[in-house]
Amino acid sequence: MIYIIGCCLIIALITLGILVIVNRYGNRHIRKLNELPKDCDVVIILGAGVRPDGNPCDLLADRLQTGVKTYLLGYCKKILLTGDNSGEAYNELAVMKNWIIKNYNIPEEKLLIDNMGFCTYDSMNRAKNIFNVKKAIISTNRYHLPRAIYIAKRFGIEAYGVPSDLRQYDRMKKYKRREKLAQVKDFFLCLIKINK
Repeated sequence: MIYIIGCCLIIALITLGILVIVNRYGNRHIRKLNELPKDCDVVIILGAGVRPDGNPCDLLADRLQTGVKTYLLGYCKKILLTGDNSGEAYNELAVMKNWIIKNYNIPEEKLLIDNMGFCTYDSMNRAKNIFNVKKAIISTNRYHLPRAIYIAKRFGIEAYGVPSDLRQYDRMKKYKRREKLAQVKDFFLCLIKINK
């Protein structure tokens, strides 16, 4: 019984240590919009859910709006859209691209499309190894930024994050709980540098 309790305590301490590392590392590079460097290659806009009517969910709409704003203010040269397009019935990237074109006057050649960004780890891996990103701004929600920045930096991207939280969101407690598990998973993926 003491052995089981000891193992559980060790696992809990390791998990807590990982969460502290990821959050401290990532939090140091989160900036307000007016504090971002002006010479980034891209703003990386991470995908999120899309509605059945073909519109982005609130989380995604705010990520898009924040990311496009960083581009329009001259902080980066291009916009990298990354997300899941795993089927004809579900395509985050088509929704993201259409939303930007519909709402902003941005030339299509300024939009880079990563159609295999199935998770944050994949998105950062591909940003570095496929799109050759060296310096980037990441547009995503505040709770998600430490992990996204941590992964990007582990791949050698000079990354800064800008929070895209423009309103209150449903199910935020669920997202934050899930994020803790994802931080632990991605910490280990970064340790062994799996190239998916």
